[in-house]
Amino acid sequence: MCGQSPCDKPNCTWGEKYRKECEAREVMSWDRVKRSEYYADVKKRRGEAAVQELIEEVKKQWNANQQPFLL
Repeated sequence: MCGQSPCDKPNCTWGEKYRKECEAREVMSWDRVKRSEYYADVKKRRGEAAVQELIEEVKKQWNANQQPFLL
């Protein structure tokens, strides 16, 4: 990999983009109650803009991970 600083590689795991995607994938795996509690904590610690950004990233990750039904 690229080391302890972000690079231009699409699979770089050291950047903020990857951190946000990873957090969103973790949050989307939780049940609704746990997600709601986490969102409230994020809002308290990081602010309204951060929680809205996280919610949008969770939606983006959810849509990206949906598999079409096989007929």
